[in-house]
Amino acid sequence: MSWTDRLERAAWKGFAFLTDSHEAKAGRRLVVHEFPGADEPIVEDLGGKAREWRVTAYFIGPDYDLARNKLLALLATGGADWLTHPWLGRLWVRAQEWSVSESSDRGGMATVSIGFVPGGRAPSVPKVDMADAALGAARRASAAVVADFDLAPMPVDVLTRWVATVQGGLEALRKVVSLSALPVAWAHTVSTQIEGVKTDLRLLVAQPQVYANALQSIANALGATDGVEDDARPRVVGRLASVALKGRTAGGDALTANLAAEALLRRRLLAVAAAEAAIADYRTAADRDAALAAALAALDALLPTAGDAVFEPLLTLRTGLLETLSAQALAPAEVRDVVAYMPATVLAHRLDVDEDIFNRTNGVTHPLFVVGRVYG
Repeated sequence: MSWTDRLERAAWKGFAFLTDSHEAKAGRRLVVHEFPGADEPIVEDLGGKAREWRVTAYFIGPDYDLARNKLLALLATGGADWLTHPWLGRLWVRAQEWSVSESSDRGGMATVSIGFVPGGRAPSVPKVDMADAALGAARRASAAVVADFDLAPMPVDVLTRWVATVQGGLEALRKVVSLSALPVAWAHTVSTQIEGVKTDLRLLVAQPQVYANALQSIANALGATDGVEDDARPRVVGRLASVALKGRTAGGDALTANLAAEALLRRRLLAVAAAEAAIADYRTAADRDAALAAALAALDALLPTAGDAVFEPLLTLRTGLLETLSAQALAPAEVRDVVAYMPATVLAHRLDVDEDIFNRTNGVTHPLFVVGRVYG
């Protein structure tokens, strides 16, 4: 191995060059005061010195002069920029001075010794909001699910039975929407979308991707839950997740296989919608934990059977959802384990919470007979 093989790459203002060494200087600005008759001086510390770095750039080969001139032109322009160095790492610096040495040995070579000093305040790097990143992951997961959908060709009689079965599934979804805690106008809009897909199902299914896009629009509307009350959000997420957990066994014939494919598409899109709906700011840890658990259960049920095209986006969404909600600093809720049936009014009073909020938080179906773990 020759000495040229041991050179490493560095870069300044995006221009790469070879290097083999560097020097770094640092220190403190000390002023020593000596007085007549005093044995010990007084040392005044004025703070740290500006750090300095010296880097040597190598240019070798028949066209070394062209590369050398390009670096010299970048150095002459001035200004601060990023220096990427194999040992120093990434530094925000300015080029203060430099010198050039050339030699005809080894077919032509030039070295440029550059002195760098700190570049001042580095440009701020925008920090990606965790919630925005998770929402972006939800959109990418939804797109991957749609792209992965396809149907096998079906004769007319099979298509008729397929349409009838899928219409029944869409009607069940419409009922779930109507029973969720969505605002009335919002629920009406989503129900109208579902009814439109049911009506045009025979036309939409002629192009599977068109049908998948129509279902995606419904799922997107369900996931965008900005108008939902904070304490009602866990119930919305839970209902979407519960539908996403209901699957259908695949089979060998065209009808069974296509019904399973459509059900899987719907489950995946609703799981993504549940995760998207769960991404919000919560007031209590109990609401946050309930929504997170429901959304994760829906995603976890789909991950084991997902192909490569869908597995990675769903896993990224799961990770983003977990990190985003776990980062919220919420006071833990008061938890009680109720062994014998008790009225919600009594429990709400003991936990110092409004009864309506207690019922919504714990999903109470019968306020006179509450049992199990409850949150205050």
